[in-house]
Amino acid sequence: MNVPDDLVELGRIGEPYGLKGWVNVVASSDEPDVLLKSKQWWISRLANTEGTAASRVSKPKPEDLVFEPFRVLQSKPHADRVVAHLEGVEQRELAAQFKGRRVYVSRARFPAPAEGEYYWVDLVACQVVNLEGKTLGTVAQVVDHGAHPILVVKGSSEQEILIPFVAAYVLNVDIQARQIKVDWQEDY
Repeated sequence: MNVPDDLVELGRIGEPYGLKGWVNVVASSDEPDVLLKSKQWWISRLANTEGTAASRVSKPKPEDLVFEPFRVLQSKPHADRVVAHLEGVEQRELAAQFKGRRVYVSRARFPAPAEGEYYWVDLVACQVVNLEGKTLGTVAQVVDHGAHPILVVKGSSEQEILIPFVAAYVLNVDIQARQIKVDWQEDY
């Protein structure tokens, strides 16, 4: 099976859950809807299973990973995590072998967001333009600081600009055009 080129990391597998082979997933976001609704996960593992201790501690490069598809038979929220039963994983000992692996879902399989809502992954690489038409840079990442998300924008000088992702400052998001219009100045 061909690995989709639009995989998005959504969580990390922890200890097994129960005795029947369920896995315990620490979701990458507070709202794991995509994990819960997706019926196919891609789970990564290192291509070289004899990796050194240093390579197991640091985050591996995408080219060092092998992605395996797994059909999700059942998933549900449990405390602050998601637990899931994967096809072919019927025993606790098998589920334990997945500990530390990352869970990915194809972006094409994400449910459509509601009007005015966006997946953070879709905002990354969007060009940010202010009211005067000046390009401030591109979104490098979106981070959550509790009260609201913040756009981390990298300008041409590699200077970071932090813009709260709230209606007072973000006036328009055009995912198709890959552009975000903001009421923000370069020197804020």
